[in-house]
Amino acid sequence: MYLIIECKESKGHWHHNVEKVKRRLRKFNDTFNNGRSEITDAMSIGQQATHMHHIFPRNEFPVIADYVENLIALTSGQHLQKAHPAGNTQVIDKDYQYTCLLNKTESIRRNLLENFGEPLYDFFLFMFVLDTGLSTDYFEALQENDFVQVAAGIEINFPNK
Repeated sequence: MYLIIECKESKGHWHHNVEKVKRRLRKFNDTFNNGRSEITDAMSIGQQATHMHHIFPRNEFPVIADYVENLIALTSGQHLQKAHPAGNTQVIDKDYQYTCLLNKTESIRRNLLENFGEPLYDFFLFMFVLDTGLSTDYFEALQENDFVQVAAGIEINFPNK
């Protein structure tokens, strides 16, 4: 079970926090991943990851909008053609969201277990992001750094998979 402390922050302060965590991920990605996308596909070849994308949309999940564990570094093409078809940021491609979750899981695993880059992520905050975004309590019961079960849990709990 998670303890949620709700703060009555102004919208401006919340937006500032979201932008701050996006800048933090971008700096980390530029420094330790040479600015590449966290997803390798045809749209990432030769392109820099300039878009920090919310895996679970911030308007639907404001409580996790400022968690770095809910952001993934993508190229502009990946973001505006795959994550949001035809550049419509009000629409989410669920298949690509699933791809984002699996790739984010690998990025976090590498950071925590292979010391890839400076420490950026927190396993239990990622579990909170997954439980919140997938509307489950599956992930809160996992042992720390059990990424095999994280991937299995995404498969089990992701809608329409």
